[in-house]
Amino acid sequence: MGCIYLVRHGSTEWNEKQLWQGVVDTELSEKGRMQTKAIAQFLKGKEISMIFSSPMRRAFETARIIAQEIGYKKDIVTDFRLRECEIRLWNGKNFEQVLSDHHDAFNEWRTNLFSNVEGAESLGSVQERMYNFLQEIVVHYPNENVIIVSHAIALRMLIAKVLGLMPPAHLNFGLDNASLSCLVAKDGNLRVKFLNVTSEDFPLLSQF
Repeated sequence: MGCIYLVRHGSTEWNEKQLWQGVVDTELSEKGRMQTKAIAQFLKGKEISMIFSSPMRRAFETARIIAQEIGYKKDIVTDFRLRECEIRLWNGKNFEQVLSDHHDAFNEWRTNLFSNVEGAESLGSVQERMYNFLQEIVVHYPNENVIIVSHAIALRMLIAKVLGLMPPAHLNFGLDNASLSCLVAKDGNLRVKFLNVTSEDFPLLSQF
């Protein structure tokens, strides 16, 4: 049974300042590059058929570092559907500023799958494009290991779809920078094998 590894990109300076970045095309910080090299150690020795990535710099650099570390020889395939949620309404602000400046709009967006907030892509739109991509992977790479590198909101909405969680229940789990989650397809159904694993958790993953 193959594993679809979901990787959240490594840390950026915006992450470290706890600022919302959405589709602002930030790059990895030095901390993010080290995190990515560490998480790649878990993937060494596993037979990876394909690596897919968001085209955004912080995700593609994460995918590139993983590819180098594990000896992956193919091209990394980028797909626009794997990009982060467009949240220009509160880009560059921290959580407290967003709540202060856009309280009603923010709560509408994060609790309503089909919100209509100008300047913020709905979570339903993010989920639809991410899940459509995932379904293609399941069809074309059955019983193979693939890596998908994407972003926090995008991956959280994808996992919420697999788990059958509706907003705001998708907030009940987090995805750290340079974290690894795994989906497996069995008997036509997708399930989560493990969630939000970082390099510190490797000893717990020996069975996987």
